[in-house]
Amino acid sequence: MAAASDNIDISREISLCSLCNETFKSPKVLTCLHSFCTTCLEDHIGKSLVQNGQRYFPCPTCEGEVDMPSDALPGNYANAFNEDRFMEKLVELINAMKEGKLCDNCERREENVTAGNWCMDCHDALCDSCLKVHTHGKFTSGHVVIAVEDMRKMPLETIMKKNNKIPCMKHNEIITLYCVDCRDPLCVQCMAVSHRRCENVVTVTDAMSSSTDVQDVIGKLQNMQASLENANGLGDMEGVLEESIEASRSKIMAICNELCEKVRKEQVNLLKVLDNKAEQARGALRQKIEPKKMGAKAIRSANERMKMLTRYGSDVEVLLAYNQIRKQFDSSQGDLESLGSKEAAVKLDFEVNETMEKFVKEFENVGEVTLDEGDSTEGLSSWGVTCTTTEDIIVTDCKNKRIQKFSKFGDLVDYVQLEDEPRDITTCGHNDYVAITMVGKLIIYLTTKKTMQLIKRAKTEKQYDGISYSDREAVLLVTSLKEQCVDKIQMDGTILRTFQNKPDGLLRFVEPRYISASPDKSIVVSDVEGNEVMCFTHDGKPLYKYTPNGSNTVKRPQGVCFDKLGNLFIADYGNNRVQLLTNEGEFQRHVLGEETGLERPVALRLSNSSRMIIVQGDGMVKVFSYS
Repeated sequence: MAAASDNIDISREISLCSLCNETFKSPKVLTCLHSFCTTCLEDHIGKSLVQNGQRYFPCPTCEGEVDMPSDALPGNYANAFNEDRFMEKLVELINAMKEGKLCDNCERREENVTAGNWCMDCHDALCDSCLKVHTHGKFTSGHVVIAVEDMRKMPLETIMKKNNKIPCMKHNEIITLYCVDCRDPLCVQCMAVSHRRCENVVTVTDAMSSSTDVQDVIGKLQNMQASLENANGLGDMEGVLEESIEASRSKIMAICNELCEKVRKEQVNLLKVLDNKAEQARGALRQKIEPKKMGAKAIRSANERMKMLTRYGSDVEVLLAYNQIRKQFDSSQGDLESLGSKEAAVKLDFEVNETMEKFVKEFENVGEVTLDEGDSTEGLSSWGVTCTTTEDIIVTDCKNKRIQKFSKFGDLVDYVQLEDEPRDITTCGHNDYVAITMVGKLIIYLTTKKTMQLIKRAKTEKQYDGISYSDREAVLLVTSLKEQCVDKIQMDGTILRTFQNKPDGLLRFVEPRYISASPDKSIVVSDVEGNEVMCFTHDGKPLYKYTPNGSNTVKRPQGVCFDKLGNLFIADYGNNRVQLLTNEGEFQRHVLGEETGLERPVALRLSNSSRMIIVQGDGMVKVFSYS
């Protein structure tokens, strides 16, 4: 019974609805692959749509925006999403493994009979009586039935994989085929109706045994999860942010404390100097005023004596006193005369140092707190844009996995929904079709005349990101972030030449992203991580690197394109502007900036009528007139 208990515990861990925290009831799966009970999801969607007033809602688990299907109706939103048949099967197994499980057929007849068997095809628990009917039925005689007790002893993965008959959601037939071209599991009707023109349709078994795409995806997911859990993970990123906040706080306190400490020390020193100078000044003042004080006392006494004698004394006594006073006047005539004169006052003054006076006058702040949003390639959306000869604007919408077509007036006139994320786009000469790099080592070609339609696909040896068409050579120029290289390839994906890091350092790519071919066949590549734009000839000879300093510096450059004269435009993503260079790589001017409402430019293209078309990091398309 230990195996059964383990199976139930394991399955319950993954079969709980995060909204109600109970086992799934009629689970629905969202586009982000998170599942919820139908009633729980319906309630969540209804509340969310009321709050945001839009046709999307946040996933309760990952908080990603989930677009509402076009056929979703109020009060029935959840049913517009696909059933999660995997979870339904898991929940059924959980119930079947419980002690005392009742026969499903008998329960439908409102009879309570304990089940001892499990049909792997019908997902029904059967009592012995119903089993006999089931195994002899016209349509059920070939079903796989096992004893419930035996099932409880089996590992969960073995039980789940035994039932490999999954019905098609469109036709309710068992899925047995896989379209390699479209990457879709199919039933026979799907192949006959929707995929009759596809060239590569194989059985599900062959697809799993021969295709490496599934393993590639699993490997990428494992690597991405590992990267999130190591030094580049989300948790560590939060730690880096908090550490940077504390480091900045420490720097602010350190510089301010250092400045205050120096001012305090200078204050103490100046006050000591002031005390010493004050003592000297008081001594000097005493030397000046003591004689005057003594003289003033003598004069006051003589004056009072004479007043008293003239009033009460005899003439002789007056004359004797007069004679005495007169002798004192005669002997100290100079000192007595100085008593009435004014002398310069003794005083102290503090003269502020000229440098300090200027500093105090001009001082506004100790420094500036800046925010580095860590613009990694993950944060930079993979937008692409091009313009047809008829001035239609074609945009790769990486967020919604679409190719969108806008008229020259800005109206959305058509779109193509894709299975995987598009990376970049280019027109192919004067033809009416475009080439698009896709995730999964693939380039697709669409016609843009009237309605957009898929023309062909080309598998590539590498995962390509940026793409541009060279009119002079009639080849595609592509960049690969993973391989850190630039390739020149044919339209079928065949590599003609690879430009990669050289030992001499003349051609060195760190994160080559967008690419463009000039009218003279030279090639320009934006290196996001290297913060530079590199130009080299069609055969790989370096021409220049644009890595300016000062006010013209580039920060995480993105899209690049040329005008007819060979002047180069650069989407300066980190500085929210577009720079214009000469055909020799010299700075001319800033064409667009934040003052025009531009924010985080990613992809850009100049149309034949000199309109600058820019896709921002948020996906907004902006069109500017350039002259």
